[in-house]
Amino acid sequence: MRDIPKGTIYDRNGLPLATSNWSELEKHRADYQALGIDIDRACPRSGVRYYPFGGLMFDLLGDLRTRTRWGATNTSFVERDSARRLRGYDDRPTLVDVRNPSTGKMDRVLRYDYRELVPLLRHRREPNHPEVRRVLDRPRDVRMSIDARFEVKVAEILRNQLKQSGQTKGAAVVMDPATGDLLAAVSFPLPVEGTVQDEANPYLDRARYGLYPPGSTFKVVTAMAALRKDAQLAHKTYQCERLPDGRVGNFLKGSRRPIRDDVQDKSPHGTLDLEHGMVVSCNAYFAQLGAYDVGAGELHDTATLLGIAAASPDTAAELKKALAQSAYGQGEVVASPFQMARVAATIANNGAMPQGRWLADENNVRVAPPAVILPADAAATLGRFMREVVTSGTGRRGAASVAVAGKTGTAELAVAPSHAWFIGFAPYGGAGRKIAFSVLVENGVYGGTAAAPAGAEIVNAAVKMGLIQTGLQP
Repeated sequence: MRDIPKGTIYDRNGLPLATSNWSELEKHRADYQALGIDIDRACPRSGVRYYPFGGLMFDLLGDLRTRTRWGATNTSFVERDSARRLRGYDDRPTLVDVRNPSTGKMDRVLRYDYRELVPLLRHRREPNHPEVRRVLDRPRDVRMSIDARFEVKVAEILRNQLKQSGQTKGAAVVMDPATGDLLAAVSFPLPVEGTVQDEANPYLDRARYGLYPPGSTFKVVTAMAALRKDAQLAHKTYQCERLPDGRVGNFLKGSRRPIRDDVQDKSPHGTLDLEHGMVVSCNAYFAQLGAYDVGAGELHDTATLLGIAAASPDTAAELKKALAQSAYGQGEVVASPFQMARVAATIANNGAMPQGRWLADENNVRVAPPAVILPADAAATLGRFMREVVTSGTGRRGAASVAVAGKTGTAELAVAPSHAWFIGFAPYGGAGRKIAFSVLVENGVYGGTAAAPAGAEIVNAAVKMGLIQTGLQP
């Protein structure tokens, strides 16, 4: 088993992310140096498995040396999930019941079947024997969709944004809306070997598995649900008024509890349709739209298609209990940064949601075709509204070197500062390559100030690296 060289995990450009072959690292020494990585320091030659990017890639790769969180269900480690490919053989693990001689009870244990390796032992002095070559010549490498250069840059952008916001936890996800290729997925704090950065959530993959209230970014989902039900709801108007306590918002019929907009909203928004409600991110508008027109069934169905849990338990009946609040991203709604990036990708991809994948070769099992959530014309309408969010609404600080369409989010918490979100895609318009993204700054308070600037920097970095079409004006 030890004599069979383990395969290498490469990024989309052929840069090794994990390998057991030092010569593979040496071959790319200059590439690593350009990213600020000294492979001699990052990967002691005495090791049996090399991870030149350290904790930055832990959530994506896992660590075969320590098998940290190997059994956790909220992980997607390539080292674990593609183990048979990387090893070059199948050990056929099965659960069997075995009597424990000490207790007399039956214990359930894993049993492995290594018969596939018998020819290597039998013909160990015949390296070119057909049965030996049949095992040793199998493809054992794996190629990911991740762009390591971009991953490093997105991590730098998010790290700086967290520092500027006075926070330590956050995530960023970037994907190709057309293919679903995950280009970057970063979670902070980064795991450091031998330490636990966050006692409450050790090594949590915040980007793909962290669940948070999405705040106003969920208004895009409510808008999708409205247009799925009736395209004319784009023109339905509601009022945002001055409340008795001096705040702005409105009351739902039959309720004495007001729907309030943010304390930063000093003046009532007046009469709003869907476009205006999206641009100024009016809670009162979306609460009324959700409660009076969309309904719990349609909102639940749309969220489910997008993979988002809108209630707990996740049923339309439960959602109905807090429908008004859920319609603007509060209530019991939770989503991951990955899921919210897919929401943006759906708008960018003419209403079809990519499943999202991180393996870019024949090992990929996430092969479902894009799911049609919206007609293309409805997606274009929402894309235009999201563009106006950046040009004249709450997402102005998300403006970049090419046109960005986005949505800010400020997700209120009971006993802590709000989470700050920004989701979007770029470039807006045209038919060339795009990216869709989400940025989360835990407890960053306002999406427009704590997350949108990072989104703009991510777009600018993608332009410089040629990951999206250039030439479109912002």
